[in-house]
Amino acid sequence: MKKSILALSLLGAFSGAAFAQSSVTIYGIADVGVQGTSAGLGKTAKVTSGQEAGSRLGFKGTEDLGGGLKANFVLEQGVLIDTGASDQGGRTFGRTTLVGLSGDFGSVNLGRDKTTTLKFFDKHDPFASALINNGSGTRALYFVAGKTAQDTTGRVSNAIFYNTPDLSGFTANVSYGAGEVTADNSANRSVGLTAGYKVDALEVGYNYAKDNVVGNAISANTVAASYDFGVAKPVFIFQKQKDDKGLDRKIYTLAVSAPVTATGKVLAGFTKLSDSATAKDVKQFSVGYIHGLSKRTDLYAAYAYAKQDANASILSDLFAGAKGSKVHELTAGVQHRF
Repeated sequence: MKKSILALSLLGAFSGAAFAQSSVTIYGIADVGVQGTSAGLGKTAKVTSGQEAGSRLGFKGTEDLGGGLKANFVLEQGVLIDTGASDQGGRTFGRTTLVGLSGDFGSVNLGRDKTTTLKFFDKHDPFASALINNGSGTRALYFVAGKTAQDTTGRVSNAIFYNTPDLSGFTANVSYGAGEVTADNSANRSVGLTAGYKVDALEVGYNYAKDNVVGNAISANTVAASYDFGVAKPVFIFQKQKDDKGLDRKIYTLAVSAPVTATGKVLAGFTKLSDSATAKDVKQFSVGYIHGLSKRTDLYAAYAYAKQDANASILSDLFAGAKGSKVHELTAGVQHRF
């Protein structure tokens, strides 16, 4: 009898240990605000989701396989708080769907995720791909990949992702998105590479991206540098784009973020896009403020003003009727993370 009780106790202990090695987390963001724009077709006011960060519901898990090796997964669904619809073209888990392994070698994941270029802007742009340009941030004026047939801007499907560990300040990220076109392995293929180095307050980075869109391959080289002085963190970003149809764009951003209270920070930036193929320019000035009410809840506000040459259509994808016109955008909202 005593042996049976002891055996059951040991079995329970081992089962508990095995269970403790696995974990699943439910998380999300609820972000919604009001937005007013003034462009070529007039003024527009609306309630809109995901201005500071895309609203989402996610599930992520890790299993400890022993010896430093772990299995990981992420399932993340985008949600539009203002309507309840999906924000990724009807995909159930359109933001991120990944399964992979991680360890001392870094991590390898397969599935769908942000492109290396979008992650690059999330990291270096003070607006973090948010707040202005319909919640897309400064990167809305840049090429961030994800333009192939099966993808959405800034995200790549059917992909393999590799992230190095931190190697004395050096990190790198590589992605390969298979085009999956019969008898043509290069069609709709997407590749991305980021290399970065951080030492003390200085951080620099480089990104290369190419989408082999059928009939018109698009590529870009991007560099960024920042230095955190404590009272302010200035950032410089530059990108050169080209495609098979003669596109030749150069874009640069000068921006800064500065804490003004224990829980609040101010963002400001200037971006200029020059399109040599059409001899058209766009200049955008932007300012924003984020105030943390708690560790989970923010209030935010931002304003952007863009001026483009006559008949330039660069901003038309962001704002209806913006061809050749000035664009004013004012946004304010609230975000809660759980």
